[in-house]
Amino acid sequence: MSIKSKNRIYQLDLFRFFAALIVVLYHYFFRGYAADNLSDLDFSEISDYFKYGFLGINIFFIISGFVISLSIKDRSLIKFIISRLSRLYPIYWICVLITFVVILLFGAPRFTAELEQFILNLSMFHNYVRVESIDGVYWTLFIEMKFYIFIIGSYLVLNKFKPIKLDYLIYTWLTLSVLYLYFSELPIFRIGNSLFILDWSSYFIAGMILYQIYKSKLNVKYAVLLSIALFTSIQHTITETAKKANHFNIEFSPIIACGIIVIFYLLILLVACHKLRGMNSSKFIKIGMLTYPLYLIHQKVGYIIFNNVGTDTNKYSVAISTIFLMIAISFILSEFYEPKASNYLKVKLKYLTTKYLK
Repeated sequence: MSIKSKNRIYQLDLFRFFAALIVVLYHYFFRGYAADNLSDLDFSEISDYFKYGFLGINIFFIISGFVISLSIKDRSLIKFIISRLSRLYPIYWICVLITFVVILLFGAPRFTAELEQFILNLSMFHNYVRVESIDGVYWTLFIEMKFYIFIIGSYLVLNKFKPIKLDYLIYTWLTLSVLYLYFSELPIFRIGNSLFILDWSSYFIAGMILYQIYKSKLNVKYAVLLSIALFTSIQHTITETAKKANHFNIEFSPIIACGIIVIFYLLILLVACHKLRGMNSSKFIKIGMLTYPLYLIHQKVGYIIFNNVGTDTNKYSVAISTIFLMIAISFILSEFYEPKASNYLKVKLKYLTTKYLK
């Protein structure tokens, strides 16, 4: 089954991979040792170069807003649900299983996991019943699922009754996001945030705006909307950077963090304005397919490897070897497991919807 498409934006595959790699480097060279007793390996001599890697998540969300806007252009709710379920769950299930087994075999006493926790994690909705994630990186999937269900799902349902331009979703969501900046303590906005992810929404909205620019062109309207989204993202980044500084008890520069966010915006804007066509090579699709399994599997499994075989004398060898191992596992999963498993699930879901919903 070919995964090439004349409509695919291959630069985004490359950027997604680099965003994932940034997060991996952040976890290995800063996060693990800095707090919470996750890793024995201390890379404090270079950790300042990687401590802003948590911002790789932000570019994930921007790209997600862009790509999902592209995927719903036919406004089919059923197609969207099947596409998302078959794309997300097969890789997620196998990565949860691998992480769970590694924790059971090699994680104790620092890392533990229970069978009930594992089973509930497979649903991807375990946060709703306050069950801890097998791996902490799964928190972003919870954000993504809210985006799919409460934002895109609602939009597609409403479109079954009356066609609504994507611009109107952008106007509404962006307005709520800006208001949340100033009235987040009000009960109505606390509820709104739990449903509409108003703390992270500006990144998804930016991606949606950038898709509209890609589809048409950069004009005054979209420039203003993107500027408002950027302003909201910067405010969020300042808040998140302050939280990181407090958690890790070290200095983070909000100027550097916000500068990185601006660069992310400009990078995807170049794609949206068709300025990076020279990079639109189908060769990047294989790299892009590594992103999801690499993100899901790298953190806790990596820390367990560090804690079992790492020492002060071999720490760089262990870290670099672990990075390549995670990429190799991701390649195996994306090349040999994911296409067959996703296609199987997609076929079954299509059969079920045809049988019971038509």
